[in-house]
Amino acid sequence: MELLIVDDEEEILNMLRRNLELEGYEVKTTTKPAEALNLMEKELFNLVLLDIKMPGMSGIELLQELKMINPLANIIMMTGYSSMANVVDCLGSGAMDYFVKPFNDLDLVLQALDQARSRVERWRTAMGVSK
Repeated sequence: MELLIVDDEEEILNMLRRNLELEGYEVKTTTKPAEALNLMEKELFNLVLLDIKMPGMSGIELLQELKMINPLANIIMMTGYSSMANVVDCLGSGAMDYFVKPFNDLDLVLQALDQARSRVERWRTAMGVSK
């Protein structure tokens, strides 16, 4: 299943891409929020990992824009700057989950993605959609 990862840190993108491709995900990455919007319009990703702090547009603003393009997108937020306000803003804007970087346990992120992937597959089956 295709997954979009948006983070302004190349090291994080590369680490996540390597690990998630090993788990069977088809991964696209970008460091630019505007490019993420273009990619979403073209491919309607159902799974997204999204950083909160990025130059040009916050992850919360990007989350809201992505959800307008694809309301069914399962978006998981990541941040190195955790606060209760961030958690509330993310979840209140439609994020499915929230993780703090650096990841102490990447398996927790994988579990959240696997649950989201199962949800998308269930929706596709219910709607009779093959992709």
